[in-house]
Amino acid sequence: MVRVFVTGATGVLGRATVPLLRERGHHVVTLSRSDKHDAAIPALGAEPVRADLFDPASLRLAMAGADAVLHLATRIPPTTQARRRVAWADNDRIRAEGTRNLVDAAIEADVAVVVYPSVTFVYADGGDRWLDARTADLQPLDHLHSTLAAEAEVRRFTELNPSHRGVSLRLALLYGPDAPSTAEQLRLATRGLTFLAKPRHSSTSWLWVGGAASALVAALERAPSATYDVADDEPLRNDDLNAALAASVGRRRLYSLPAAAVPLLGGNPAETLLRSHRISNRRFKDATGWEPSVPNARVGLRRLPLPGRSAPNACQTWLRPVIAALTISALAAGTWQMARRARAATASSASATTG
Repeated sequence: MVRVFVTGATGVLGRATVPLLRERGHHVVTLSRSDKHDAAIPALGAEPVRADLFDPASLRLAMAGADAVLHLATRIPPTTQARRRVAWADNDRIRAEGTRNLVDAAIEADVAVVVYPSVTFVYADGGDRWLDARTADLQPLDHLHSTLAAEAEVRRFTELNPSHRGVSLRLALLYGPDAPSTAEQLRLATRGLTFLAKPRHSSTSWLWVGGAASALVAALERAPSATYDVADDEPLRNDDLNAALAASVGRRRLYSLPAAAVPLLGGNPAETLLRSHRISNRRFKDATGWEPSVPNARVGLRRLPLPGRSAPNACQTWLRPVIAALTISALAAGTWQMARRARAATASSASATTG
């Protein structure tokens, strides 16, 4: 039995992972910041201990006797706030400063392994190529630099003592019955809409939450030090995903936002939705024997309860003209840019001829 110190135990990943750790016979101690967390954590099978990621002394006390650390804490802003860069400040601090403090405490406590879940959104558009942490090009948006900083802290943990293990898992887009992003996707789908606005033949890799939880446990128990990619086996092309989403809510088809409208709704973070990512999980499977819970999102979405269909409501009535307006704006902006480039080319040609 291993004593595991966990942060973020009451989040989406924590609620799925802590029970698995208990099933494997591990003793789980989880960071708690409030009476509310103190009450919720025992139901997961864990022991709450008061500490703060930004109070190194409290972390050292809480981590005493721990053999492993699983850093799951995040503070992802709601979709309505995600376009504002300032809304990501708390999450950035948890990833960068919080991970640094956690690694410092783990080094002092002589912890044997630290595991951190990162994200595959840091990759540049890969087209039809399989992407892997060893070879893929990084192109993180502003709010993702902090997760790379957290990965660097995990590497520091191993570099200071090569006998210790530091593992970062870059997780694909999480989905499942308890994931807020899935609930938002399904709410849109019930209204006949989808945020999957990239070209219909580009790809997206998803990861069932239960599969992410089992991957974290596998990493903690047996993964060699490295950065790995974790996703369902099969990425789906955009048109296949839209068809699967439509089927999951009982619709024949969904209407996509124009690509130019996505940043207008979701700001800079939403631009990751426009990239094609075919994530390879092969190296992690070879290292640990892990297998995903479902082969692809088509199968996973069928596991979700069918949302109720309802008549158009105020929200739906409001959404449709907004989507239409954004579409018109995007087309107008594109036309204006084309005209501007054409005028510039004409002027350049005329200047060259005159010269």
